[in-house]
Amino acid sequence: MRSLLHTKRVFWSAVLVLLTLVSGLSYWSGSRYLDAVRAVEQTTTLQAAIDGALSLLKDAETGERGFILTGDPQFLDPYEAARRGIPQHLAGLRRIVEHDPVQLTRFRTLERLADQKATFIESTIELRRAQDLTGALARVKSGRGKRIMDAIRSTCREMREHEQDALSALQAEAARSKAVATWGIVAGLGLTLVLVVVSLVTTARDERAFRQTAEELAASEEHFRLLAENSNDLVRLLDLEGRTTYVSPSVERLLGFTVAEFLALPPRSLLHPDELGLALSILQSVKDGQQTDGVSTYRLRNKAGEYRSFEVRWGVHQNEAGVPASLHTAGRDVTQRLEAEALLLRQAERLRDLSLRDELTKLYNRRGFVDVAGKAHAISAGEGRTAAMIFVDLNGMKPINDKLGHDAGDAALRDAASVLTSAFRETDVIARLGGDEFAAFVLDFAAADLGPLRQRLRELADQETARHERDFRLSMSLGAAFTDPDHPRSLSDLLKAADAAMYQQKRARQAAGGLSLPPGRA
Repeated sequence: MRSLLHTKRVFWSAVLVLLTLVSGLSYWSGSRYLDAVRAVEQTTTLQAAIDGALSLLKDAETGERGFILTGDPQFLDPYEAARRGIPQHLAGLRRIVEHDPVQLTRFRTLERLADQKATFIESTIELRRAQDLTGALARVKSGRGKRIMDAIRSTCREMREHEQDALSALQAEAARSKAVATWGIVAGLGLTLVLVVVSLVTTARDERAFRQTAEELAASEEHFRLLAENSNDLVRLLDLEGRTTYVSPSVERLLGFTVAEFLALPPRSLLHPDELGLALSILQSVKDGQQTDGVSTYRLRNKAGEYRSFEVRWGVHQNEAGVPASLHTAGRDVTQRLEAEALLLRQAERLRDLSLRDELTKLYNRRGFVDVAGKAHAISAGEGRTAAMIFVDLNGMKPINDKLGHDAGDAALRDAASVLTSAFRETDVIARLGGDEFAAFVLDFAAADLGPLRQRLRELADQETARHERDFRLSMSLGAAFTDPDHPRSLSDLLKAADAAMYQQKRARQAAGGLSLPPGRA
């Protein structure tokens, strides 16, 4: 017995030393990892501040040009937003880089360039407000604004590259620290295994008692490892009815409940109603022996009544008879990650929508029209609904451009887009195909509806011209082609037929001496 106790004493002393070494290595590796995480957060924050400032400057520049071209004060809204927002972004950026002399120098350059850009835009706007359109356009055409913007982008790029280089170096150091810690842990576990074997050999006289102690120790060690490795997560033990028998202290930080309050709650009372069925199905599959572990994502209500999303890894603990006895769960709050993923998805959808839109009129471009109208055409064919392809050509674009300039031509195209948007329904697909040609695919539209549509377009065109006091008369020619369930035609064929019908009307109008450019108001 004395030999047994001596062996156990030596064994546990060695294990304690090894665990201390392993814990030290883990702490060292973890600190390196946390440094890398903080560097990633700083890089992300710097990127956001730079992108925000660049976006506001670009919006201000766009608003400046819109105001110069149209004189409409609404185009100055982005400029005013930039005046308010850029100092905030720059202040945040300064806080990020104030401890880095190289980045601080670049920031001062960026701040100076931003002031120059703002001054340039403001002076150009003042010229336009003073009705000096020629002077304002001359400043824009001088290229100074572009040179300043190019310098701003160059400085921002240098700041991003510098930050990325520093991040890469820190991540490399963290990776090396992880490798060293991993090898240390593996070596420690190996030595621990050797000591276990030695202990088993020297305790043969009490094999039965030792085996029971070893099994209890293994279960305790497994439990301790799960809790220790997930100390920052929501760790729980649940019985097979879903009642929580243990919860980690992190519950107060994650959900606002104390340990006692959480344990007193009814089973599954914090689950979102939409995920209650998922929890019940998991418990049933565990009881039936169909699942022993898994990963699930569900929402839990915190003490303030708000739902937080958790990614939960769970495993089944079995008793000596091999029967499921309880569930070990470790949940990580992934609310911010899911929100970020949703934001990225919305941004991707927005970028896709922009690729399908005409920049000038904000209608669908040809690509967008083929995509969306193709789906509407398929609905028409599948449900046997009447539909029409309307082809519209803006009359007199050449004389408008030649006599009044291309700005007036762009205004005519925007006015035409506004008229078409008002004339058709929200469910109709409207596009600018290119130049002065427009098209619309309209469901539930018959030949009898064409006459009222022509009249509606004429009235709206006259109203649009009067509202903007244009020096030209907005006029359109249109043609239509209709679907026929007995003789189906492709979207392309309908477009060609509508185009041909439009040109018939256009020739008739020209033969009648139709004009789109009356004498100027002056």
